[in-house]
Amino acid sequence: MVKKVQILLSTYNGEKYVAQQLDSLLQQDYQNLEILVRDDGSKDQTVNIIESYAAEHSNIQLIKTVNKGVISSFFELVEKASDSAEYFAFCDQDDFWKPTKVSRAVALMEKEAASVPVLYFSRLEIVDENLQFLKHSQIPPKGVGFENALIQNVATGCTIHFNKAMRELFISHVPAVDKVTMHDAWFYLLGAAFGKIVYDPESHLLYRQHSSNTLGMADNKIKSAMVRYKNFQKTGRDKPFTKQAEEFYRLFKNDLTEAHRKEIEDFLYKRNSFLKRLGYSLNTPLYRQNHRDTLIFKLLYSIKSY
Repeated sequence: MVKKVQILLSTYNGEKYVAQQLDSLLQQDYQNLEILVRDDGSKDQTVNIIESYAAEHSNIQLIKTVNKGVISSFFELVEKASDSAEYFAFCDQDDFWKPTKVSRAVALMEKEAASVPVLYFSRLEIVDENLQFLKHSQIPPKGVGFENALIQNVATGCTIHFNKAMRELFISHVPAVDKVTMHDAWFYLLGAAFGKIVYDPESHLLYRQHSSNTLGMADNKIKSAMVRYKNFQKTGRDKPFTKQAEEFYRLFKNDLTEAHRKEIEDFLYKRNSFLKRLGYSLNTPLYRQNHRDTLIFKLLYSIKSY
């Protein structure tokens, strides 16, 4: 029997592209597929479009509710997902999936034990509004892992698939939404700490770039520099990866390996004195994929601004 995969699609005012995305999901070459859609309070024709598809396709289910924001929307989708599905996938409303996206992810995840939380994510094929190719995203040059996930997310949500064990891990300790940088960042951290990360250097998705992206990928050096600058200028209470690490430690302190627990504790608490901050900055195992960004992280940590 082909194992069930459930696609978790969050929508909000997506009338321009959602039909094209739904078409790409329905054209997957994987046979046992369900699509669970949560609309986050759209005010345009998004709901009507989805309802018309659901009327024609029994494997599409729609949840209509109030606006909560993208993180809450995806978290609710995970919580309300099917208990009979073996695999799940996050889905954005404005991309386009190649027919092989689901089958490719399942084939790679099937190589891992079902009892192990598995997180799959892949490279992106970045396109313009008309799905014309622009470039491929960078393969993480320093590799993926816990020391990266604590201070950076490289798992783009629209490429993520995960197994039932990962869903159960998430449900066992649901975080406070305001403590999480993004739904995909939280799942990357979960997978790096407790499971198996499967990174696919192939892209089976067209990642659309346009002005209304909730989170867009920097498409030129100037924009990239501005994004990094803004991210690294977060001070005071607005330290997203610090808040996320604190929440992760609160929820999973007793479940972490001794090594991972020490890495979080060092990151969170060595900032309390200048000498400890300086020593930690020089010797930290944490890293970002860009060497320059790692150096900026170390500098800001040493002056207690990260």
